[in-house]
Amino acid sequence: MRRDAVSRFLILNRDVLPTEQADVFERIENQAVYEVVKVVQGVPLFFEEHMERMRNSGDVSGIVIEKADAEIREEVCTLVERNQCPETNAKLLCARVGGEEVFLTYFIATEDPGPKGLREGVHTILLRAERKDPHVKTVGSSFRDRVRAAMAEAGAYETLLVDAEGFITEGVRSNLFFVKEGRLCTPPSERVLLGVTRKHVVQICNEAGIEIREERLHREEIARIDAAFLTGTTVDVMPIGTIEEQPLGSASNPIVREIVEKYWEEVTAYVQSRH
Repeated sequence: MRRDAVSRFLILNRDVLPTEQADVFERIENQAVYEVVKVVQGVPLFFEEHMERMRNSGDVSGIVIEKADAEIREEVCTLVERNQCPETNAKLLCARVGGEEVFLTYFIATEDPGPKGLREGVHTILLRAERKDPHVKTVGSSFRDRVRAAMAEAGAYETLLVDAEGFITEGVRSNLFFVKEGRLCTPPSERVLLGVTRKHVVQICNEAGIEIREERLHREEIARIDAAFLTGTTVDVMPIGTIEEQPLGSASNPIVREIVEKYWEEVTAYVQSRH
């Protein structure tokens, strides 16, 4: 497995180790489940929901996560203090090494486009690919290497996956929403990884009276949508400026702007309640 840990320290099982001395990544076998949690002001955001999803992935994959949620949360907070990094992304990884299951807690690089992303939207590309099981987060290095190469070549922030029928399902690390004829739509739940941020956006829309429907979007329909945005742990709620060569006025769309504002209000409330 590719080493993706950053910062000075990580936690392997229950031991705090210097990241540069941890050789466990090279020994991780293919079977592994993971979850990424955004850390805001030292608080693991929506932690309970991330752990629920990670345990579900473990159940499907036959991997037992023995650590309690409280212990895992404490590990994240320990690394925040040791690495002096209150704003980051934490990765929780349960994997098999030499026939035994291990648990890793560490920080990964952030890929924040900053205010410009919210102001103009980000660039995305399309890639013909489908997840083997869209509801389980597992490690697949060959697929990720393929995606990274395509994104680097195109200078893209995210890759949108296209299925065999030509429908856009989701991003590699995000869910997709689009505005069509003044109505908010998102690909059907059974075809995508049900992201934690996606869940909160759906709740926001229901509470705000914003109509939202599950509907498939074909790649040939891109020119007929008004706007689109991504949701995800590391991307938050991010307007899409372009899909391939098609420009979109997502950053200025009133529906997108309202959802971005209400989402960050929810984030702020969560963080304040956990302090």
